[in-house]
Amino acid sequence: MESSDDPLYLKFAELRLSRQLPELFTEIEFMRRFDVSRAALRAVLSRIQQEGWIEQRAGQGWRLLPMIDSVEAYEESYSFRATIEPSGLLSPTFQIDRETLATCRKQQEFIANGGYLTMTPQELFEANSLFHETLAACSGNRFLHQTVRRLDQLRRLVEYRQASTRAPRKGQAEEHLAILDCLERGDRLAAADQMRRHLEQARRKKVDPSLFE
Repeated sequence: MESSDDPLYLKFAELRLSRQLPELFTEIEFMRRFDVSRAALRAVLSRIQQEGWIEQRAGQGWRLLPMIDSVEAYEESYSFRATIEPSGLLSPTFQIDRETLATCRKQQEFIANGGYLTMTPQELFEANSLFHETLAACSGNRFLHQTVRRLDQLRRLVEYRQASTRAPRKGQAEEHLAILDCLERGDRLAAADQMRRHLEQARRKKVDPSLFE
């Protein structure tokens, strides 16, 4: 991970990925462990809660929520996405939101044209998620859209770590643009085929056991 983000947040992220965070914990424990104020800790915990990988308990303390934290789960998530996301592009209720797709195109073009060299893992993840969740929303299938959003939450931390390696950031953006090209010319079949290849290639290139060591 890169150091441009909140150091306390990154400490929690590393502990979660390395399975060193207890399933249940209190704020006092980590105030002492990291020598930080309650306000600083609360700010980070609130962010993590919004991202969907912890929840506040009804009584006292916090509870971990499931994340993709093994190479098997990471690979399974890509295999699942390669099934559902192309089908969303072929859905009879699919409708293009041209304004939102234009925003996605501008973002992906920026990444492909060198933006990936300066963007943080968090920024790259958000751009990637926006692309996939936008197309899922265009499917008109609320369950597919919710599933893609939840998968994005589950893979957030491992994708942060992945983005800090020599992952093919430029190539991914170019593949996203190729999918948008197909959709903009009305060829949803080709877009679905491109999406399937994109996710299968990502699975082959990005699923690496060393990410979880």
